[in-house]
Amino acid sequence: MDEREDVKIQPHEPPELPGLKEDTSTAITYTLGLKNSAAPGLGQIVAVATATAIYTILSWLAIISLPSGISIISSVFLAIGFGIPFALWFGGWAFVIAYIGNFVGAGLLAGLPLLLAIPFGTVDLLQLGLPMLLYRLFARRFGISPIGKDVYTVRGFLFFLVAAVLVNNILGGLYGNLILIWGGINPANTLLPGWFTWSLSNVVVTLVIGSILLRTLGPAVERFGLTVRNFLS
Repeated sequence: MDEREDVKIQPHEPPELPGLKEDTSTAITYTLGLKNSAAPGLGQIVAVATATAIYTILSWLAIISLPSGISIISSVFLAIGFGIPFALWFGGWAFVIAYIGNFVGAGLLAGLPLLLAIPFGTVDLLQLGLPMLLYRLFARRFGISPIGKDVYTVRGFLFFLVAAVLVNNILGGLYGNLILIWGGINPANTLLPGWFTWSLSNVVVTLVIGSILLRTLGPAVERFGLTVRNFLS
């Protein structure tokens, strides 16, 4: 008889995916589910509220302190480096963090009129929401962590590059500039330089700050039970 005891796997904790180190475990299930979900815990609510405040303040400071020469476009948008980890950690709350941060921080506080700040806030629904959706839907299929803890592995980095660095920031840069031109804030000839500045800044900041936070703080946020495992709880 084999002396080894069988390892019991709980239904909500599927077995480790092959090829991953212990510290990049994907055992915890992360979904977009709403059905039969419990209410978010106090710790999660506080974490989301703190993340929203941080993202809003950093968005505002980036616009007013690091101007690019094109209105409402920062030369170094530091907020996105925090926003991407927040989105992956907090699931559906990413949309709340994103909209408030951009509507208030990069919009109203940066001087946009209310009627323009309202649609401008939707830009970050794309920039933060798309990575969250891609990670929740496809990360486990590729054998990587749904909250990006394994961002410094080859497989984890390649997924991060596509899902959270390039696609969302390039599309978001185009969309955001089009809104500013449509709203009369910037002239049409700023589209290409504005798009390039926005996208390049976000790509670099996400690669550097975003990856560091995912790898260093992600395991701790998860360990303290602050990550949102379903859509909102």
